[in-house]
Amino acid sequence: MQSPIYLMSWVSAACAIWLVWSLGIKPLVLDAYRERLFELRFQLFQLGVDGKLSFNSDTYRTLETLLCGLLRFAHRVTLVTYALSRIEQDKAKKEPDHGNLSQQITLKISRTDPEAQEKLYKLMNELRDAIFLYIAFSSILFMLIAAAFGIAQLLGLWHPEKTKKELTGVIETEAYRTEAKRHLTLQHA
Repeated sequence: MQSPIYLMSWVSAACAIWLVWSLGIKPLVLDAYRERLFELRFQLFQLGVDGKLSFNSDTYRTLETLLCGLLRFAHRVTLVTYALSRIEQDKAKKEPDHGNLSQQITLKISRTDPEAQEKLYKLMNELRDAIFLYIAFSSILFMLIAAAFGIAQLLGLWHPEKTKKELTGVIETEAYRTEAKRHLTLQHA
């Protein structure tokens, strides 16, 4: 006779946890992620102000477009959108004219002077860390997967750099592509 009461309490507890997650924790994680992206965009701007990277350079414009796209579409990063983006990008890799954004950015950075290269590579690593942490904490399922990977890393079973780059590359590509389309539309308007 007590089982309906227990069932109701479990359902109520699950709904309360979901409500706290959706209305409390997830918006805080999104705000922290966007704040970090603003900091990184300011660091990029500071490189331009200091004269280490020209505002007109392709490297600066690419990184600025990427950061603006990540800021604009951060709220859309969910497990479902990540999975669909991953599927679409895997299909696009089979096309002959497919370009890897991460490789293009690395090539553009390598063409800058050594001092700027060091700062830009540091900026990109911090950007990937921010994206990875946001992905890990934006979904309960992602959080469980990140916890499992964290334990594997502590045990020496997993080395995060390659996986982190692959994971964040999907988000980077989607944000860059969408923001680049927006810039083209605004230029023609």
